[in-house]
Amino acid sequence: MSEPESQDWIELFLTATEGIPSPPIFRLWSAIAAVGGALERRVWLESAQGKLYPNLYIMLISNPGVGKTQAISRVDTLWRQTRELKVAPHDVTKAAFIDALKNAARRIIKSESAIIEYHTLLVAADELGVFIPAYDLDFLSSLNRIYDNPDVHQQNRRGFGDEQIDIINPQLTILGGVQPAYLAQLLPEAAWGQGFMSRMLMVYSALPVKTKLFERAAFDRYTRLHVPLLLGMKAMLKRFGAMPFSPEAETQIELWYGTGMEPVPTHSRLEHYISRRVIHVLKLSLISAVSAGRQTIEMIDFERARHWLLEAERIMPDIFREMVQRSDAQVIQEMHFFAWQLWITSKAPIHESRLIHFLQNRVPSEKIHRVIEIAEKAGIFEKIAGTNSYRPRPKTEHGME
Repeated sequence: MSEPESQDWIELFLTATEGIPSPPIFRLWSAIAAVGGALERRVWLESAQGKLYPNLYIMLISNPGVGKTQAISRVDTLWRQTRELKVAPHDVTKAAFIDALKNAARRIIKSESAIIEYHTLLVAADELGVFIPAYDLDFLSSLNRIYDNPDVHQQNRRGFGDEQIDIINPQLTILGGVQPAYLAQLLPEAAWGQGFMSRMLMVYSALPVKTKLFERAAFDRYTRLHVPLLLGMKAMLKRFGAMPFSPEAETQIELWYGTGMEPVPTHSRLEHYISRRVIHVLKLSLISAVSAGRQTIEMIDFERARHWLLEAERIMPDIFREMVQRSDAQVIQEMHFFAWQLWITSKAPIHESRLIHFLQNRVPSEKIHRVIEIAEKAGIFEKIAGTNSYRPRPKTEHGME
């Protein structure tokens, strides 16, 4: 990837982090979170529902070793190095969260009669389970409310006498990493109908990125571009005020919204998420415009925001397949049983498309062809020469129990 001609911050971050062991989609959404968090409550857009701020809850989801930490840690470092943004401790727990938010006070003096006060806390947690250790409805309800940027958040502290804490203009940005198995443990089925996961942008990747162990190009590139990234983020800290939409962008967003925001996710666990998609696109459009240094949200920002969202949504169903926690061996056994029943009935080779259709509801899409390849190399399936069809071999021939 060549370095971008413009100083679009997100594109610069993607260039700077090229070559690190983290998937592009994780690096992209980490950059998006970085910009949204840096804008705090200083920049907003205005809609019929009032002010909308660019804070997001983003969850990077993968099995261990795929690259969540590599992307999240760089955002954490940049936020902290501004010396202005309030970043939560790495080991923040729900018990300490309210104290951290209370201490994340910011005051901006616009004039003698205009003093802006708010409390914005940024969370960069490569293990989100530290921050949200168990399904806690009360804690998640607080996170729901703070996501919506209320004028005040009141929290009762229990312990040495009851105490009510009032936090003026609270705001929270979350960039967290989590494993599918933990997500299945954290959230019971009923939780997917609650507000927390409807606000969460889930970003998934299945396969780790292979990088060279001793090539210094990636390290040298990030070292060289780290300073421009930090300076660009510090420049964002000087921005203040509402971001208007261009007439063209406003018209196209209204059109997309009015015609149903196609394509719409269909998975049952995303039912309540769907109602918040337009809010996500509006926030992402604002982040795109600021990243590019624009003073107006243009058509290109809406298109880019929609592309980001649709690409993440396309692979969201893979998360729920991964949460089932079946090993490749178990899935291959199920596929062999399925194929063997077809074979003994028809004695005809089974086209690859039948196997893909069988697997698409059992494993993430990125793993489908790998599972078929493993089954073939293990002698469980035999590929018919010159075709895309397979013959399942009897268990006695390949030793599969």
